[in-house]
Amino acid sequence: MAKVAYIGVGNMGQAKILRLLGAGHEVTAYNRTLEKTQVVRDAGARIAASAAAAVEGADVVMASVTDDAASREVWTGANGILSGPVSPAMLLAECSTLSHDWVVELAGIVRSRGLRYIDLPVAGRPDAAEAGELRVYAGCSKEELDELKPVLAAFSKKIFHFGPAGAGTAYKLIYNLLGVIQVASVAEAMVQCEAAGIDLAVAAEAFALGYTGSKHVAHHSAVMAEGRRNQPVGFSGRGRLKDSQYGVQLAEKLGRQALIGAAACAVFGQMVDSGMGELNDSELIDALRALAAGG
Repeated sequence: MAKVAYIGVGNMGQAKILRLLGAGHEVTAYNRTLEKTQVVRDAGARIAASAAAAVEGADVVMASVTDDAASREVWTGANGILSGPVSPAMLLAECSTLSHDWVVELAGIVRSRGLRYIDLPVAGRPDAAEAGELRVYAGCSKEELDELKPVLAAFSKKIFHFGPAGAGTAYKLIYNLLGVIQVASVAEAMVQCEAAGIDLAVAAEAFALGYTGSKHVAHHSAVMAEGRRNQPVGFSGRGRLKDSQYGVQLAEKLGRQALIGAAACAVFGQMVDSGMGELNDSELIDALRALAAGG
């Protein structure tokens, strides 16, 4: 079993830590807000006072944080991972969904110190992590990935190896941008159905059973039709906006267009601007309703 340092105990980090503990791994966790570590502490994780302290004696270091700024802080800040007792024997993995520019920069910083960096974003919501069914999008060497697989087995059901560091993040941003587009399209389609006097439950079923029926379409149209609100947040509107912005930035960096992605950014920007950014992404439909009503 491995000694894992886990930095960032949000919904996803908590679920992954619990899976790691359940698989017999030893986990030391750090989170800026101490109160959020209570569940993993009760489950057996040791809680460190800083990211630097958390990595002492670790075999694997993983981070799951919100965005580039948070990642930069936990890796390169005064009490960040790289200021701690890291060694070339450790596998240092960034699991967050971040901009491609920052991931490439971070990989360079880590490797310039003679350390091993693994680009390791994951796909799936916290409930998938709880069930051990995340998908891993890895960017690293085959040897590094093979070494890490016994740890990944605790919370993932499928590992995709896309190439060197940066490749995993590139795919994750493209994948998430496709997802953002689908959710934004569903919300717009559902409010159009509503305006046309079409029963939303019937519309959702028809969308799900037609060629439009991806998992995203089936799930979100059903949730919107049922009018579910104030559910535990699996993916916030603000998170969708952040991911879509990073995805559009990558497309522009690659010299490719992202016209539809940019439109999805604008739609989720409306949700955030309306003050609903911390709500579940499916509640985008309410933001669009308010806009249509002039609210």
